[in-house]
Amino acid sequence: MGSGASVSEVSQPEMLEAGVEPEPDPPRASAPAGRSDDTVQVDEDVVKPDSHTVDIQSLKSEEIDTQREEEEEEEEEEEETTQTVVNTAVNETVEEGEEVSLDFESFLHNNGTLYSCFNHHGNRVYVDESQKLQPFPKDWYSQGRFITPNSESSGQPQTVASSQPAVREDDRIGSIYIQGRGTVITYMFEERVNICRFWDLQAGVWLLLPLQWEMNDEFVQARVQRVMSALPGLVDQKEITAALRQCNYDPEEVISIYLAMFGELLLQAPPGADHNYADLNSFRALLERDRVIEDLRQKLQTKEKEVDGLFQKNSYLTREVRYLNEVVQHLNQKLAELEADKQEAREKIRSLLSRRAPAVPPAKTIIKPTVDPDQLCQVSRLTRELNVSNKQLRSTVRQALTDMQNQLEQLKGSVGKVAQVEQEAAGEVEELRSLYRKEAVERKSLYNKLLELQGNIRVFCRCRKSSASNSCLENTNDQDVVVVQKGNKKKFQFDKVYPPSSTQEEVFTGTLPVITSCVDGYNVCILAYGQTGSGKTYTMMGPKENPGVNIRSIRELLRICAEKEKVSYTLKISMLEIYNDSLNDLLAKSSGATLDIRVQGKSVSVPGLTQVQVQTEADILSVMETGEKNRKIASTKMNIQSSRSHLVVALEVEGSDEVSGLMSRGTLTLCDLAGSERISKTEAEGQRLVEAAAINKSLTALGQVFSALKCNALHIPFRNSKLSLLLQPCLSGDAKCCVFVNVSPDAKDAAETLSTLQFGSTIRQVSLGKATQNIVPNKNKTSQVK
Repeated sequence: MGSGASVSEVSQPEMLEAGVEPEPDPPRASAPAGRSDDTVQVDEDVVKPDSHTVDIQSLKSEEIDTQREEEEEEEEEEEETTQTVVNTAVNETVEEGEEVSLDFESFLHNNGTLYSCFNHHGNRVYVDESQKLQPFPKDWYSQGRFITPNSESSGQPQTVASSQPAVREDDRIGSIYIQGRGTVITYMFEERVNICRFWDLQAGVWLLLPLQWEMNDEFVQARVQRVMSALPGLVDQKEITAALRQCNYDPEEVISIYLAMFGELLLQAPPGADHNYADLNSFRALLERDRVIEDLRQKLQTKEKEVDGLFQKNSYLTREVRYLNEVVQHLNQKLAELEADKQEAREKIRSLLSRRAPAVPPAKTIIKPTVDPDQLCQVSRLTRELNVSNKQLRSTVRQALTDMQNQLEQLKGSVGKVAQVEQEAAGEVEELRSLYRKEAVERKSLYNKLLELQGNIRVFCRCRKSSASNSCLENTNDQDVVVVQKGNKKKFQFDKVYPPSSTQEEVFTGTLPVITSCVDGYNVCILAYGQTGSGKTYTMMGPKENPGVNIRSIRELLRICAEKEKVSYTLKISMLEIYNDSLNDLLAKSSGATLDIRVQGKSVSVPGLTQVQVQTEADILSVMETGEKNRKIASTKMNIQSSRSHLVVALEVEGSDEVSGLMSRGTLTLCDLAGSERISKTEAEGQRLVEAAAINKSLTALGQVFSALKCNALHIPFRNSKLSLLLQPCLSGDAKCCVFVNVSPDAKDAAETLSTLQFGSTIRQVSLGKATQNIVPNKNKTSQVK
């Protein structure tokens, strides 16, 4: 049933039965702009009478005006005829009561959506997206237009449309898929402007193609791609299609308009391949951002002007307040003067009233003293000035008291704030303390891991002070030392190099982190190696007024033990020397006892060795002083007081944790080795020669142990000497070890210095492995719990 036609009209089957072949409808032109009915009319000028095809011809510019006038006259006549026929058909059908006439229309919304509508006696409904009939909203009349195909064509009744529309086969014809309709034919009609329509099989007319469907047409897509290639920043195809509609599908005009509106911003492609809604309008977002920035800049300028005005007003009010203060001060002075005059006037009145006496003759004549009027005037003036000053002083004092009271109130508030701040600060300090403790634990753990990565052995080099002019050592930095011998230079690297100017405190600082591990149950060993007279004993023991590593290490252990309130520590100290490859107990009350070393696995012990329990630093100093007196020393050509034995001081620290019930046991071993020396230089004879041979033998054995550890040999020769056997627990991977390599900078000692540095370099390449923490459950604590 055609649009706007009565249901009683002749249908296509009836025409087929009568032997009449229905003619295909020609394409219909869109209504010109400004017409109220918006119906689709047939352009009779483009229909050929003897053919079913429509020849679409482009209008030449010189014929447009003439054809426009003819078309308007024809359209007005056709409108009147069509309206008369439709009204007559509707009235006839209603009067006869047979069928009701319905007008089928299409409503094109401004958003590009096409709706199907039905109109019956002014009541219009439309089919929504869910295929349901809904009343037509009144506000839609201003938001779109109706497209109503004419029910007649060339004076013949509307018939059912043919399956193929009558158009020419050219590049304007195409096809697209429309949901709900399938594949439809499209044709680009040349009217006043180019309008894309599609052939509706049901209505048999050319209908306007909605915008969202028109985007898929090949003719439109080619021009959209032309615009997008010229303007990479414009990526919204729907917007480009709408712009092409307005510009008669001329892409060059669309490009010119966009460039005029948005400038060169559209010549740059948006970032990223995936575009969301914001990307599709990125150039508008940038323009909007520029507009917002400009508005904010103008607001900022306005606010700055307001601030300048407020500053000027503030300065003016400040000057006015200053002026008013001066006026108030002047008025206070005037007030004080007036009060003084008032008081003076009252005094005069009082004196005049007192002079008035009853009219009684005096009993005797009183002689009045003579008074100088000038003096009276001067006294009166001074009195007045004093009164004025008194009033001013009172006013000033009163104002000062008021200011002091206000300041006291402010101070009270400030004191309250200070108390609150102090309370908050105390909380923050407590929090910082807890964080510091946590950080200290983490730092200690990290340092232990660092030592493990470094092989749990650290080598320090210390240079002795020398008054000689020629030096064989050159210090480049705090980790490198260079030996110069006969014009040749050799560089050695250590964990730390202490120059001759280093103090005892600086040397001890390098070993401090390792020493503190002894409290946590680790075994720690500190060795001092070097030639005779290089400063080993000074580094380890030191004088009383400036002690060395031994005394400072024990002092630090006592301090750490005192800080841990929940852990009770027991300290035991022992001292022995290795003289001529034999062990001597330096703390034994009677000398002559022979000591031997007992080895059980990795555990090494000296049965019968004297251990003295100590609690304070004085106890330790007393014990060590006793041991030093019993040590073997002698004079050689290289050193007046040369150590002829290896000194080993062992401090055993045993801790019992009351909270966890664990017991830790760590041993701090301090070893002052005898000096390595050449017999030719010391010129040793007799007993000194035997001692030198024993010393060199034990140091050689110790060097062999370090060489084997360096090479990861299967057999480590700890038993080659009693020194290496005694140090086996410290060098077998269960302890942390520090070695001080003491050297002499004198040029005459270059050979011994080079040998000592090579020995230290060998030790630095040794990896002892991860140290073991000696922690076991406390048996006494366990028995108490049971």
